[in-house]
Amino acid sequence: MNEIVVGVDRSDTARRAAESAAELAHALDTTLHVVMCVKPGQGVNLAVGSDQFRTDWVTDSLQFLDDMKRTLPHDKITRSALEGDPAKVMVEEARRLGARIIVVGNRRVQGASRVLGSIASDVAKQAPCDVLIVNTTGKQSDD
Repeated sequence: MNEIVVGVDRSDTARRAAESAAELAHALDTTLHVVMCVKPGQGVNLAVGSDQFRTDWVTDSLQFLDDMKRTLPHDKITRSALEGDPAKVMVEEARRLGARIIVVGNRRVQGASRVLGSIASDVAKQAPCDVLIVNTTGKQSDD
């Protein structure tokens, strides 16, 4: 289908990766699929006044993704919230969708984690398609 897949969490760097992916999807006139991964059994505690609630991660994640979709510079966006390892989930979604590109941020690709591993490097090793690692940290490489 030539979709573009991007994985997000609630960080500013993930938002920057999603924005770059949306700009690319817009330029290529294709669908952007935004994926949020969570750890098994994770829930979210909410407080409304003095009342405490615990919501399931799926409902909370989908609401977060719907809010994010409204702010991205593209109008053909799908989303999913899945449980599991972020790199594996993004690769599986790319396979399922027949994706053209997976977009990931470079948040953990510097320093010691470059050797130890990061989501970006794990995706690049396993991806069934092209991988674009976008600069989400704002740091310029001296290499």
